[in-house]
Amino acid sequence: MYCLLIDDDVPTIHVLRDMIDWAKFGVTKIESAHNIFDAMHLFEERVPDIIICDIEMPKGSGLDMIRWVRERNYDCAYIFFTCHQSFEYASAAITYHADAYLTKPFEPSKLEVELLRVIDHLRKHREQDEYSRYGQKWITNKDRVEQSFWSDVYFRAIVPGEDFVRAEIAKRGLDIEPEQQYRLALACVNKMEMNMEWDSSNFQLAFRNISSEMLFGTIDHPRLISYHDDGNYYLAMIMEDDLTDNDMQQALESMMEQVRKLLRCTVTCYWSDAIPIWKIEQTRSSLEKIDRENIIYRGRAHNRSFMGERISQPYALDVDRIFDLFIRGERVQIVNLLKNELHMLTIQNKLDLQTIRTIRHDFMQIAYSLLYKNNIQAHRLFADEVTRKLEKEADSNLYNFMKWVAYVTNKTIDFIKEVAESESIVEKVKRYIHEHYHQDVNREKLAEIVYLTPDYIAKRFKMETGLSITEYLNDYRIRKAREMLLQDQASISDIAINTGYDSVSYFSTVFKKLTGCSPNAYRARHKAVATNQKPV
Repeated sequence: MYCLLIDDDVPTIHVLRDMIDWAKFGVTKIESAHNIFDAMHLFEERVPDIIICDIEMPKGSGLDMIRWVRERNYDCAYIFFTCHQSFEYASAAITYHADAYLTKPFEPSKLEVELLRVIDHLRKHREQDEYSRYGQKWITNKDRVEQSFWSDVYFRAIVPGEDFVRAEIAKRGLDIEPEQQYRLALACVNKMEMNMEWDSSNFQLAFRNISSEMLFGTIDHPRLISYHDDGNYYLAMIMEDDLTDNDMQQALESMMEQVRKLLRCTVTCYWSDAIPIWKIEQTRSSLEKIDRENIIYRGRAHNRSFMGERISQPYALDVDRIFDLFIRGERVQIVNLLKNELHMLTIQNKLDLQTIRTIRHDFMQIAYSLLYKNNIQAHRLFADEVTRKLEKEADSNLYNFMKWVAYVTNKTIDFIKEVAESESIVEKVKRYIHEHYHQDVNREKLAEIVYLTPDYIAKRFKMETGLSITEYLNDYRIRKAREMLLQDQASISDIAINTGYDSVSYFSTVFKKLTGCSPNAYRARHKAVATNQKPV
């Protein structure tokens, strides 16, 4: 399905795009327009199935838009949203047969309920229309009807239950035995495991077509369902129940090899035992969960029960040994130790997602503890975008986990070494003061830029320079003020502000303390000296 979002407020469009898992509603294309004229122009390319539209907009209201749509008999479901709970707006929306009327702010659950209802109503309306216009010819289009049926079962648009499934099959006139059982297979491609040259829509189409031809001998078989989320592309395949586990494994591995060869990506597959139709959605959730937890055995085909074979036992990292290696700066040994531990756990069949997360948390605790002992603010040191990205990807597979381990290890050891060579830290603080003396500078801010505690950086600075941070800052500010007093005719208040002082009186007090005279006296004295030195 194709959904068109219309709102003059760009952030609202982004919220609507991101807050809903559109794929589970069968929405594969989303376009946006910021006024009704742009929206009308999009109708030339393709008529949307669903329109979600604000009412109050410049250059024409949402009511103008729905009037235009209805006058031309476009077959669209129409959802209004607005900031105002106005009876006048609601009444007008009803007049033009709006399908739903929502008020801001959005609640995802309410919007999802309305979407489900609207899509179901639109589908039924179109089916009835098709029946009335084409009658018996509808049978020739049964693949599309069947595909819609399996998608509705898979995404729970049809209520799970034998009676509901039976009624839906009868209503759609499908040649499907309600008691028939199937095996559900799920193929997964992590977006980090694919060739980035592909765009999303083309990849999904190619993935589906290759798999359909390999497994069913035809392109676009009705029992294939493709969808994606932020991290994965999925392809669900509803297979006959007469296939043995060995048949399933061979068929899926042949398909996976062909996809790997043509699309250059890693595919992981899972299949279930024979299940009734009404249990397909529940099995889908189970297989997706297994995939999320499988970070070790990627690129293979697995029976649904394979994760149950994992031996889940408490695991404790050798904290003392790793801590000692960190102190000695043995970064290669730290990485190799973790790599060997993971290898042994894999051989012993004891490595699962929970164990990986336990290791990650223990390892991070070691790094934080060591940094704390060195007065380094670890939460600031690891607040950069690279760390966040690597940590987010660490649970996806062992390769990404070891990338994260190496990064944390190197950053921890490198920064402790830099702190040990305290001159570089003090110089960094001095450079920051020189570049930002005209701003609000304090020891908390300085500690933040070098990831150290305020007390520690204050002691270090005093030890290395013989001055407190405040003394050094005032000395540098007054030095810059003296230059300004001699080089231009700016007022004393302007010079005070330009050197970081909020109060002219405090500036004058500090200036006199460090130079022995007031700013005005300093300017006058040096001006007189300069005048007397000029040749006659």
